[in-house]
Amino acid sequence: MRKFLILVLILFIILAVLGGWLLKIIFVSQKGEGIVKNFIVAQGAGASEISQELKNQELVDNSFIFKTLIWLKKSENKIKAGEHKIQDNWSLNKLINVLISGSSIENEMNITIIEGWDLRDIGYYLEDQGIAKAEEFWDIVGYPAIDYNRNLDLSRPIDFSQDYEFLKNKPKNISLEGYLFPDTYRIFKNSNVEFIVKKMLDNFNNKISDEMLREINVQGKTLHEILTLASIIEKEARQPEDKKRVAGVYYNRLKINMALQADPTANYVTGKKTDRPSLDDIGSDNPYNTYKYPGLPSGPICNPGLDSIRAAIYPEKNDYYYFINTPAGDMIFAKNFEEHKQNRLRYFNN
Repeated sequence: MRKFLILVLILFIILAVLGGWLLKIIFVSQKGEGIVKNFIVAQGAGASEISQELKNQELVDNSFIFKTLIWLKKSENKIKAGEHKIQDNWSLNKLINVLISGSSIENEMNITIIEGWDLRDIGYYLEDQGIAKAEEFWDIVGYPAIDYNRNLDLSRPIDFSQDYEFLKNKPKNISLEGYLFPDTYRIFKNSNVEFIVKKMLDNFNNKISDEMLREINVQGKTLHEILTLASIIEKEARQPEDKKRVAGVYYNRLKINMALQADPTANYVTGKKTDRPSLDDIGSDNPYNTYKYPGLPSGPICNPGLDSIRAAIYPEKNDYYYFINTPAGDMIFAKNFEEHKQNRLRYFNN
């Protein structure tokens, strides 16, 4: 009986010591002043993954205890993805509370990619925002208006087609122009360019519906052809109905092998933003220039929004072959060249 009591006493002392130790590491700060570290919680990361990464970065001493505490607090699905500033001397309880509240997330920002921006615009924007040099962006997604089969001195951009089914039929010799979906994105300030590009590609994948892809296939077209035309439409028209009508004009021209003669394609080659390209501009020898080459250009000339993509898939059927944008912002359409000349005389006096 005496031995039993001694054993119980020893067990009680052990439990008291362990309990005190656990309470200390759970609720009492450890170490001295502590070192602040950036800790990133990946989107969709689970408690085990987070606990192990905290251990790897020496932010907790025991990943099992941390994971168990998360489970006891029923916080498995409450930890916020993103970047957190964490001190390595925090108690486990404080650490979990900060990860749940997101109160230390200070290094996130929004970036907004505008409909109709091309890779030049996006590259310069990312540089202005202090995220990356424009050249770093172009090295990954490709340079505008470049055919890498012709420009052998340039290293090719990253091929993302293994990760995205919709890129498998995109020509390998041109950039990702047209596939970086315009939208507002929440990113870490120190995000690398490849991460940002993948967010845009993920968004594109979500926005292009199965119904749209089926319709493209029924029409005997490819997604790349649709995006190429949609990018020109994006630059030419603002209103959804005008976009559909412009799409009808371009399809009418394509049917009779008439050059599209789209001013934005000449601008894409030169990098200019002019409304009236010069004779030298429209004479530039580049497969993106639809004054020089009939049919669609090699690829998109910007990153179109959904309205322009839908217009390219579901165009208005009409008898128009010409149009102008008036100084007031209206679009005037013509069925033949004589009508077109009269419209130009009326609105531009030339």
